[in-house]
Amino acid sequence: MLFDFIKRNKQQDFVVIDSIFPQKEPYAFRNSEINEYFKKIKNFSSYTMYPMLPDSDAWFSHGYGMSFNDFADNKKNYLNFYPDNKDRILFLEEEKKYNFKLAYSFFLAETYTLLPFYEKNKVPFVFVLYPGGAFGIDFNESDKMLEKIFKSDYFSGVIVTQLITKDYLLTKKMCPDNKIFYIYGGFVQFNKNELGKKQLYKKDKNTFDICFVANKYSLGGIDKGYDLFIETAKMLCQKTTDIMFHVIGDFKSTEIDVSKINKRIKFYGIQKPTFLKEFYKKIDIFLSPNRPFSLFKGNFDGFPLGIDPIFCGVAGFVSDELGMNNHYVDGKDIIIIKNNSNKIANKILFYYKNLRKLYKLSKEGQNLTQKLFDIDYQIDERIKVFRKFVKIDLLN
Repeated sequence: MLFDFIKRNKQQDFVVIDSIFPQKEPYAFRNSEINEYFKKIKNFSSYTMYPMLPDSDAWFSHGYGMSFNDFADNKKNYLNFYPDNKDRILFLEEEKKYNFKLAYSFFLAETYTLLPFYEKNKVPFVFVLYPGGAFGIDFNESDKMLEKIFKSDYFSGVIVTQLITKDYLLTKKMCPDNKIFYIYGGFVQFNKNELGKKQLYKKDKNTFDICFVANKYSLGGIDKGYDLFIETAKMLCQKTTDIMFHVIGDFKSTEIDVSKINKRIKFYGIQKPTFLKEFYKKIDIFLSPNRPFSLFKGNFDGFPLGIDPIFCGVAGFVSDELGMNNHYVDGKDIIIIKNNSNKIANKILFYYKNLRKLYKLSKEGQNLTQKLFDIDYQIDERIKVFRKFVKIDLLN
């Protein structure tokens, strides 16, 4: 008992605090990022948030975190995939005092909800301000939350993954430049060495395949452009006989009427990396006509939205309404689309009829994406930031 008490109260160097990790069936970028820290950093642990609610200054009211019973259940199943991490996955206890040298959390909303915990326990922290997570451009309510975080005595730094975010913080004079760390991109769920050979239309398969990949956050999925995807699919079904459409995420066939194309479209639900790795081998185009400022005021997605399929060799046809692209070349390694179903359909038909150009573009896009989103590069850049505030002991 005494040993356990000492172990629980010993100062820990570096921790991630998150609301959904670990997962019963691990997937998505947070799982990927946190697992890399386990693999690379010796003095690292993860903590799962107990249920926490934001204060009254937040523009949202929902909470973050999970019960201990849910945590234990999730961890048990997670360990079927990553058994070596057992002793470093822990649960925050509401009444306990913690002594962390540096904590790291994701998104504005979760970090804001964690702020009272950080201040009560005097924990220095860094967070990553990904697009989404209650962060909005020129949204006063979001600004108030950011300013409260930046004014905290325990705020150490913020990682931003898009230049638009860095420019916004500097323009609004919310945060000094020396506390903003720009690392473009994020985390994919795959290692490039585990990807199989791409299947090509008319050579390895008889259908031309287009996918939409997103979760549903709004009616009709207008923020992700699901309505435009369906409109485009209906147009292409009238003009072709062998283009098939695939939807990954929690959209259902009842979201928007697809009865006229029901033989040409398939819904898969949310899928794990093992499925997606095989799925993307068969897909020719990833279509993402997402719209900024449609989910809540100032809301936007990172560019490009949907890195995983492009990383796996699928041609990315993506919108960029805010002009965020500063790495890809339109027509060379990516296709920038306008959010107009007629224009999207015509663009797709051009590449449907010019397969050599399509597959050259998808390969160029894959090569660039695998370079920009290389998991070792992404982790190493973050470790450089953490080392400004705490000693990081690497494994091996």
